[in-house]
Amino acid sequence: MIEASCHCGKVKINLPNSTETVTSCNCSVCGRFGALWAHFEPKQVSVSCHKDNLGAYCWGDKTIEFHHCKSCGCVTHYTPTKNANKERMAVNFRLAPTDILNSVKVRYFDGADTWQFIDK
Repeated sequence: MIEASCHCGKVKINLPNSTETVTSCNCSVCGRFGALWAHFEPKQVSVSCHKDNLGAYCWGDKTIEFHHCKSCGCVTHYTPTKNANKERMAVNFRLAPTDILNSVKVRYFDGADTWQFIDK
């Protein structure tokens, strides 16, 4: 079990295991967040916090809702909306323990233009 958390610790995310890769996306919102997304099925992830500590932001085609801690501002995860694939969500893996984060491969995704992975 891996526990990720925001900076202040008010939002905790429990994951069943690590991942082999994380995704760095350069779309207009992810590029600003600086997140490294690890994808999971929603039923695999447990988010623990008081409901008043979690804020959300939805943009564009409204298929993803980005969540953040209202106290420290860390972007914690995104979830699908009613317009999206309900079997996939992502956790900002930058919130995982550093040794675990450093053990995964980063894949680069061009969400700004081509919607394809970029070889680096």
